[in-house]
Amino acid sequence: MASVTTMLNEKSSPNNRESESESDSEIDNDDDSETTESLFSFDQSEEEDHLSSEEDIIEEPASWHLPCEFEINEEKPSEVEAIDVSSSDFERLCLTEYKKILNELSLLIWKTLSKSKMVNLLQDFVESEFFLIDGDSLFITCVFNVNFKEGQTLHFFYIVEQFLHDFIQKEARFVIVFFKDAENMYFNYPELLALRTILIQHLEYNTDVTIYTEFSNCLSPEWEIFLKECYPYFLIVSEEGITPHQTDFLNIFIIHALYQKINIVPSSEIESDVLRIYGHYASSCYLHKQFFEKHEIQLRHVLQVYIREYYQKSQETEIVLYGHLKLNLGYVQKEINQTLSLLQNLWPEGADIRSVVCSISCSVTLKLYKKMLHNAQDCENLNTGTENHNMQLKKCTFFILKQLKARNNWDVNFTGLPDLTDTSLWKNIAYYYEIEYNRGLNLGLGDTLMQEYQKLWNMVLTLSRDEDFGGPIPIRTTTRLFLTQKETTPRGTDNFLTLISFRTERDYPSDDPAVISLSKKKEFDELRHWHSFRLLSDDFERTRCNSDAKSKDAKERREIQKLHLFYHILGKSLMGSNRSVKFITRGTLPPPKNSSMEKKTKHQKTNAEKFIEENQKRQLAKLEKREEERWNNLSLHIEKEIKENFNSGIKRLENFLQTCPVKSVKFTAEMVGLDTCFKLWMECCLKPEAESRDINIIINLMKKIYILHEKYSELLQNTHRQKLAKYLKYIGFDNLAYSLCPQVQESDTKKDISKYSIHMGAARFQLTHMSPYLFREERSDPDPRVHHFIPDTWQRELLDVVDNNESAVIVAPTSSGKTYASYYCMEKILRESDEGVVVYVAPTKALVNQVVGTVYSLFTKTLPKGLVVCGVFTRDYRHDTLNCQILVTVPQCLEILLLSPHRQQWVKRMRYVIFDEVHCLGGEIGAEVWEHLLVMIRCPFLALSATISNPEHLTEWLVLIKRYWQHVESTMENSDPSQNALKVSKKQQRKRIEKPSYRVRLVWYKERYNDLEKYVCSLKDNDFIIEHYHPCAALTVNHIKKYGIPLDLGFSPRESILLYDAMVHVWPEWTRMQELEPEEFSYFKNKIVITRADAKKYEEELKKEIIRWIQLDPSKVNQLLKYLKPQNFDNLEIESQKMFPCFVEKLKEMDKLPAIFFSYNIHSVEILASRLLTNLISKQITHNDPNSERKKKNLTKKLRKARSSQKRNISTFLNSDSGARIQRIILLAAEIKEIKKNLKKYNEFSPDCTYTDSTVVDNQTLAKILRRLRGTRQGYKLHSLLKRGIGYHHGSMEYKQRQVVEMLFRQKHVKVVIATSSLALGINMPCKSVVFIEDSVFLNALNFRQMSGRAGRRGEDLIGNVFFYGIPLPKIERLLKSNVPKLKGQFPLSISLVLRLMLLIAKADDKEDAKAKLSMDPRLPTICVRQKTFSQDVMETLVVVLANLFGRRYLPPCVKNLKKKFAHSVKILDALPKEFAAVVEEHNNRIRENFGSFLLSISNLADMRKEYQLPLSEIDFSSKECEDSELVSHLMPGTESRTAVSPFACLSDITDQDLFDMDVVNDVMLRTIYVNVENVPFLSLVKRNRNGRKCPLNGYALNFYKTGSLSALTVDNGLNMGDAFNLIRDFVLVIQSIRISLSELCDDEDDNVVLAFKQLSEAFKTKLRKK
Repeated sequence: MASVTTMLNEKSSPNNRESESESDSEIDNDDDSETTESLFSFDQSEEEDHLSSEEDIIEEPASWHLPCEFEINEEKPSEVEAIDVSSSDFERLCLTEYKKILNELSLLIWKTLSKSKMVNLLQDFVESEFFLIDGDSLFITCVFNVNFKEGQTLHFFYIVEQFLHDFIQKEARFVIVFFKDAENMYFNYPELLALRTILIQHLEYNTDVTIYTEFSNCLSPEWEIFLKECYPYFLIVSEEGITPHQTDFLNIFIIHALYQKINIVPSSEIESDVLRIYGHYASSCYLHKQFFEKHEIQLRHVLQVYIREYYQKSQETEIVLYGHLKLNLGYVQKEINQTLSLLQNLWPEGADIRSVVCSISCSVTLKLYKKMLHNAQDCENLNTGTENHNMQLKKCTFFILKQLKARNNWDVNFTGLPDLTDTSLWKNIAYYYEIEYNRGLNLGLGDTLMQEYQKLWNMVLTLSRDEDFGGPIPIRTTTRLFLTQKETTPRGTDNFLTLISFRTERDYPSDDPAVISLSKKKEFDELRHWHSFRLLSDDFERTRCNSDAKSKDAKERREIQKLHLFYHILGKSLMGSNRSVKFITRGTLPPPKNSSMEKKTKHQKTNAEKFIEENQKRQLAKLEKREEERWNNLSLHIEKEIKENFNSGIKRLENFLQTCPVKSVKFTAEMVGLDTCFKLWMECCLKPEAESRDINIIINLMKKIYILHEKYSELLQNTHRQKLAKYLKYIGFDNLAYSLCPQVQESDTKKDISKYSIHMGAARFQLTHMSPYLFREERSDPDPRVHHFIPDTWQRELLDVVDNNESAVIVAPTSSGKTYASYYCMEKILRESDEGVVVYVAPTKALVNQVVGTVYSLFTKTLPKGLVVCGVFTRDYRHDTLNCQILVTVPQCLEILLLSPHRQQWVKRMRYVIFDEVHCLGGEIGAEVWEHLLVMIRCPFLALSATISNPEHLTEWLVLIKRYWQHVESTMENSDPSQNALKVSKKQQRKRIEKPSYRVRLVWYKERYNDLEKYVCSLKDNDFIIEHYHPCAALTVNHIKKYGIPLDLGFSPRESILLYDAMVHVWPEWTRMQELEPEEFSYFKNKIVITRADAKKYEEELKKEIIRWIQLDPSKVNQLLKYLKPQNFDNLEIESQKMFPCFVEKLKEMDKLPAIFFSYNIHSVEILASRLLTNLISKQITHNDPNSERKKKNLTKKLRKARSSQKRNISTFLNSDSGARIQRIILLAAEIKEIKKNLKKYNEFSPDCTYTDSTVVDNQTLAKILRRLRGTRQGYKLHSLLKRGIGYHHGSMEYKQRQVVEMLFRQKHVKVVIATSSLALGINMPCKSVVFIEDSVFLNALNFRQMSGRAGRRGEDLIGNVFFYGIPLPKIERLLKSNVPKLKGQFPLSISLVLRLMLLIAKADDKEDAKAKLSMDPRLPTICVRQKTFSQDVMETLVVVLANLFGRRYLPPCVKNLKKKFAHSVKILDALPKEFAAVVEEHNNRIRENFGSFLLSISNLADMRKEYQLPLSEIDFSSKECEDSELVSHLMPGTESRTAVSPFACLSDITDQDLFDMDVVNDVMLRTIYVNVENVPFLSLVKRNRNGRKCPLNGYALNFYKTGSLSALTVDNGLNMGDAFNLIRDFVLVIQSIRISLSELCDDEDDNVVLAFKQLSEAFKTKLRKK
């Protein structure tokens, strides 16, 4: 026991290694100073990382050294026969080669974990996939929990179950694995060995958690097969073990998992809130694979040596107790086995585990003790300490549990496993009988306990076999006291705690003007923008004179013109150049359908209307004649071109059909195209070469038949039908020919026409080759409200919603056309009045810009002076925010307006709010703001999304909100009728504005317009293998059994045929094979035109059949899914990136461009784009004449000289009017023109060396667009890429750069864009293909659906293509089969929201009364002396303070183990200065007091029945049967100081006083009160993980201030470029907000505090602007 006590004490005090005599604060300071020496500079590109030497490691104990007591083992080690290494050899190997490799491995893992990111672990795969928890890591983490007291096993199991229950409650799926060989690591510590065995059996017998214990170790073949088959999402594992050997074991486990591309999460760094669980997520990379492959043999050797070493020690059969007595372990096991058999015979009906362990342990221990006494030579001076007794009992417990597990024929109740031992109770009992009982205190056991005790003692005597150990009463004691020392006092004292007290007033003596100003309780009033310092009323002042050009200076006028011009260009790229702008005028709304006015106009026609009709008929006749002539002129040329170049001729025919408005002419053209295709097919079939048959000819022939049969059926005559039937018969579709025209000529049937047949059924051909052309069920009746297209039924419902002023939740797939309702809503509000406002809420700035461009291209309206149509409000820029009718904004900015006391009049003007991408409501960052907005708005709304799995629940919640506002409105109207008396002018102005409805509809459309087909790409022998990936290949039998087939897992018609063929191949005796044969399927049989709805019916039947197969024979389904899986070769990351340009070229050859390539690494995005450019330039140099570059340089030199000479001549001519000068200038101009002409030839790109299409964008438009790159960061680099048709897109780019890339891609000038998730949310970027080029933790089900939705946009492509390049096959399966995430509510309250609401209330009725109730602490510490310019040290100190308060980003504790590469780098942030730390600590003390008192106050709300149950197994430990025992009441700790803490935590001496310790309160408070400490405004000065290790703060802010380099943050602070930019930008905005708030509160504008923040703000903005 002493060893474990020492171990636990060391573990619970992490700073014990530094100095045990120092105070906590001194220890923390020393820790900080040490970690400052331990900085490690990160390398952004992991490809360039090299393993450092041992000098990079700080020499400090990596694990806790535990003294050895004795060793045990029961099972033989795995794979130890292949090696025979002696102990001396082992020491020699470890000190040389192996030790070096293990140190390199530790350094690599520390580096990997130091670069990990704190992310939400449970993304969107929780419903379909699982992750792994290493059982020994779970055991270590919970044993060394800071709140756990050694020996209190019940509290230990409470900690374990609370940890696992948190995952299960959040719908996580996981399995726990305990390796057999890991058990050997605990044989020196019998207490931990027994506890580990109890934990395994408790999880197996008492919970539903899946446990794996059959694997030997992490390098066994069985384990590797398991990983390949299951591919867990990630692995939760500890980076430190109990001993150095166990740490090495865990390191080998970690590197093997990373080698298998399984990501790592340290078990001690896991945190949680109400909805999510967070952890430091370390991703696998090529470096891990390289290291493991290089050292695999040595690592396997090390592992085998460790296993063999422990195995050899476990074979020692004797141990020595009390210094003299020998104990034979073999005899112990034999005795336990015999006693267990005897007990089973005595209790054949079964027994409780506690009774079994107690009876056998006591009887065996007593017998062994007596036997050893007989054999002892000297028993007088024995050391009979408690450790030896406990060691015997723990040894017996371990053997008993192991042998019980091997017995399957005995019914044992294992619910008592968590409470087998209780060290505190054991000591209390000993103290009572040795001390208190001898002093005369005699307490009864109680009837229940006495009966149980006598029963157990009698059983012990029976099992002892005639040994005389006496009766149960009286209880005997030894001559030597059992307890050698007194117990330590509990950690807390029972202080009386009051309820929350509020301080109303406090004085801070200070002569600082800032403090004096703030002490006056000056009222804060939001008059200025929170970071731009502009007055909030600036919009009105700046925009009232927009129409008066003279009132503005030329520069400002020019900037406004540029902005509007750009928005128009942006809008044209979004909507098309042929889309006209709508001129909106008030009162021109079309009359409703079936109105009396409409009926009158139908029956009464004036003479003018009749004249117009006749004129239209004449014009139509002229048009028809003109189109006929045009067709007659073109038809012969088109026919000839089709025969010579089929694809080009068909394209020319399609172009004519699109531009021809006359239906009869189009019919003639279609018939000519049909005849030409058939003749060409016959010619191809007569050729001897089999490859001469082009299937595209038949596809286009069938396409013409489709169109003629469906769209021109009224023009088809009998001769036309016979011709169509003849063609169908020739190509082998006899059934369709007879169905179309039964009177097919007999002469044709007698001919041998088999050579023209395609030898495939009609239905199969249509599904296989015609799937993109299958007709959809679309309405043909136009809607008067829509002019550019005919809306579908569900789209008409959206228009009805807007017409009725209702609200709606709209869920429809990407590219289905759901956003059109929002623009119809805007048009409606613009027509109604000049005051109504529509607010469009978009989640990202890119989407804001897109919507603004669309609005500019759609609407224009003549408005009163000072008002405009569209305005923007984002955190970065804004214009016309309060004087527009359409405001486009982001959620946070709309919340500012809704809660601003001065903007409530504007809020009342809101008529509609449109929430785009409303699924952001379930996101991690800023999600609560969406919830605030939906709750606060009173007007109708439209909530749009493509990825919500539970929209009905969201709709129900929104209905309740609308009912609430309806009740509020009715109450206000009844209470204050005077509000209805409006001015006449206002009443007339709003006469046509309808009253808003409180109804909320759900419009859910599930059909995607275009199919998506997936492909997996792999690299083999420098060649790309691209295989089609069938959606069913992602499924497994277990997944289908548990969750069914995902709702959005759809097939294309071609994939349905592939599935049917696979089913026939796997099960030839399948009973429904004939019924589901495509030619026999009821919806396909003899059908000339198969529709998409028919294909969907076929798809649903196949899905039902798969589910039926699972019920009949699951093995067939396994074979089917395995058959559908593609062959995927493991390609190296480095090779994939190097071959990326070749892969893009491959897509270009396949005609799969334009494409968007998605990666979450900003560095990779820019690097890959540069590689593409380098590849194109290399090709250009190869193709060009070797002398072309020299000639180009010469021409450039000549051009420069000619321009210089021209400039000199012009300047000379201005001073003299010489005729020779004029002639010279003219000659030079001609020379320059000629040089430019020649130079242009060398600057032009070969078609093979660019991805641009020079015909789509003219040079003038291209120059206008590219001009926006001037003055931007690295604009020259992006300019070079865009010239070649390459672009990149990520959040760290300037918005101008992103807009240029988006516009050129939409206009098809750019064909390749490499992007992060910045293009995922709703951006209109139509493309043919989407490629995922890199795996990431952020590539989840939601983002996958958003990104893949960019492919195959409606009206752009017939089918979308999704390619997976370098993505592991199991990850692809997870992405396809995971369901769309469910929306869950956030914790709606935050400190900022409460303060804003209080400010809003303060501006309402009685301001003085509200001010009196609210008081704030006016104390503000200052760090600077009175000067106007502050020193660098002062500024750096201020940065340290602000970064500690507002820039908190924690690093893993292992960062302290790494040395820094550069002396000037700042990786770990310094602690707060003492004076600031004192202020923060004072704040924290008040929070502790208030929060602790709050927990005490609400403790009576807890469900105490559940509190006495373990969270996961729900085993009850209320122990009501012991209520009659005086002794139990005496021994149990007092409950008066334990009313608000968990009963299980009380076992480790936790009291109510510990509720005032914010570091432990989350683990010890009552769990059924459902309070999370994350929502408490507590600022922890030192954060520690679950094991008490200090987590340092990232010093990125100070590092940037000192270096001014974002690249330094990627190297030193482990941030990628995008995160670094966003973090610094947010930090700058925080500084600016504080600066502005202080300037409003402080009376003295020249105060040093205000000036210091101003200087710091300007310094940061200057440094960031340079980037």
